[in-house]
Amino acid sequence: MDYLNKRYQFRLVLCGHKAVEVGAVCLLLMVQGNILDLTLTHFEIASKTGLLAVFPALGVTFTQFARHFANRWTSSAFLAICTFFADSAIHGSHYPGAYTEAALTAVGAFFFSLLISYTPLGKRIDHLAESFQARQRAAAGGT
Repeated sequence: MDYLNKRYQFRLVLCGHKAVEVGAVCLLLMVQGNILDLTLTHFEIASKTGLLAVFPALGVTFTQFARHFANRWTSSAFLAICTFFADSAIHGSHYPGAYTEAALTAVGAFFFSLLISYTPLGKRIDHLAESFQARQRAAAGGT
């Protein structure tokens, strides 16, 4: 990925892996943990949920607030909030209560995102975020 600007690498990796995190949690919760019940429709719904959840994060990367994604806790919390709204907008709950599944998906996405942030992939994303921040500081006048 050296041919891509670091900012674009950060956006691409951040959104790609966050969408997968949300989608994986959404998939498991839709079938209530029974992965043998997964269908292509479940994958389609989970993909839509994941993409909708990361769309606001992509928008934030074009602002001065993108620096907050370098913090795993802030990044995971933002993802959880977006996941709640995305999941509740894409499909109804498979659990009692209109927003129960959306809330569970949000909590699951938060913890999964936090867990991933401690892996080598998470470290690589942190490195990209740091270079993204350096470019933002340089563009702002070098503070």
